[in-house]
Amino acid sequence: MYINTKHLQILKTIKNNQVSNLRDISDIFSLSNQHAKLYLEDIYYELFQNLSRDLKPDLIINKIKKFSNAKNILKKSQQFTKNQKIFYLIFRLVNDKKIKLSHICEDLNLTKRNLNNYLKSISNVFSLYNLNIKISNKGVAIIGSPYSIKRFKFFLIFKSLVEKDFLPEKIRNEIVHFIKVDNLYRVKKDIAKFFKIIDCDFIKNSEIALFSFYAAFADPYKKQKTIEDISYENFLRYKPYYYNHEFFKKIFNILKNTCFKNIPTIYLNDFFTLIDFLNPFEEYVDNFIKNKNEDLRDIFAKYLGSHIYTNPNFFRMINPWINYSYLKSHFCIDDPAFLNINLIYFANSNIYEMTKEINQILPGFTLFETIFLWYYFSESEHNETNNIFVFKNLPSTIIPSLINEIYKKHNIKINNYVNIREFNEYQKYNHIDSIVMVENFKVYNNNIP
Repeated sequence: MYINTKHLQILKTIKNNQVSNLRDISDIFSLSNQHAKLYLEDIYYELFQNLSRDLKPDLIINKIKKFSNAKNILKKSQQFTKNQKIFYLIFRLVNDKKIKLSHICEDLNLTKRNLNNYLKSISNVFSLYNLNIKISNKGVAIIGSPYSIKRFKFFLIFKSLVEKDFLPEKIRNEIVHFIKVDNLYRVKKDIAKFFKIIDCDFIKNSEIALFSFYAAFADPYKKQKTIEDISYENFLRYKPYYYNHEFFKKIFNILKNTCFKNIPTIYLNDFFTLIDFLNPFEEYVDNFIKNKNEDLRDIFAKYLGSHIYTNPNFFRMINPWINYSYLKSHFCIDDPAFLNINLIYFANSNIYEMTKEINQILPGFTLFETIFLWYYFSESEHNETNNIFVFKNLPSTIIPSLINEIYKKHNIKINNYVNIREFNEYQKYNHIDSIVMVENFKVYNNNIP
C-alpha cells in the first residue's frame, strides 16, 4: 500500500478528534469526497491489513481513531512523493556537491528515465538561484558561486524545517547531517531577543526563517569580515532608506551582541530582505504583493464585512502572508501548521469556502492563514446589523449552541436572544427593521448542527 505525507496528516487530524465524517476531511484538505475516501481506505488497510468494501467512511474513521500506535505503523511504510524525491536529490547535491546516478536511482527506486525528468525539475529550481547542474558519466554536480549556494542552502533548510514532522525517515536523517550549528540553545535564545524588537505576527515560521539564515550564512571561523568587525558608521551603509534610524540602531545593537555577529557583512542586504519578507514595510512592497492584496481584500470583505476596506492594518497584516504563500507554492513547501489548530472550535465554517476562493489567487494559502487572519479581523468587526434570535418552546440551555451553529454555518452573527413571551416588551425599547421567521422544526441536543 502506498503511504505518503498526506496519509499521515489525515491520521493526525483524526487522532486529534478533529473529524468525524468524510466531509470534514474533504473540506480540511481540499479533496473531493472520492479522494478523501481513498486516503481513508489506504490508512485502514495499512493498519488492519484488510478492507471490507461494506465499511462506511464514518466507521473507518472511528476504527482508525481507536487504533493505537497507528502513526509508527504508517511511518514505517511511508514512501516519497514526487516532490520529496526531487528535494532529496537537491539535498544530496548541495551537501555532497556531486552524486552518482546509479546510487541515487537505487536509493529512490527510480528508473533512468524518471531521473532525467527529475533533473529537469531540479534545473528549474536552481535557475532561480543562478545555479546549474552538470551531468557527466561520473555523475551529477552542482555548479554555481559559493554565494549562490549559500542563498539556496538558506531556502533548503527553511523548507525542511517547516515540513520535517511529516517527511520520510531518509530525508529527516539527511536534515540532521545537513544543518550544522554550534550551540543551538544560544542561537534560539538570541533569535527570541531579536523578535522583541521587530513586529512580526507569525513567530513560529519567522523563527525558522531566522534560524535558517543563521545556519546558512554564519561564519564563526572568521574567514570573512563579519558584523562583529564593523562600527555603526560602517553599518549605516547597509541601511534601507525606509528604515528609521531608531529602528536601525536597535537592529545593529542586537546583531552586534548576539550570535548574529558572526554573519559576514557581504550578506547584510540579504538579511534586511529577510526582515522585509517577515513583515514588509508599507513603504516597500513589491509588485507581486500589490497585485494580490487588493484581490484578497475583496474576498475578506465578502465574508467579514465592508469594514475591511477601512481597516488601516489590513495591508500590514496580509502582506507577509502573501509573501509566504508565494514561497510555499513556488517551492512546493507543504506547511502542516493548520493541523495544530483545533478545527472543531474555530469561528465559522465559511472559512473553508473562503480558503478555496483565496487559493484561486494564492495556491499556497492554507486554513492556518485564513483562520489566523479571520480571528484578527473579526476582532475589529463592526456590526452593521443587529441580529436578535427570538425563540419559542426551546430550552434556553441550548440557545447559545444554536446561535453558534447559525454563525458557523451561515455567517450570521446573533447579538442577543429573546423568548417570544418577552418580545413585545423588547419592541418597546428597541427599533426593528425586519423579521425573518423559521417555523416547524425540532431541535434536540444531538441534532443542533
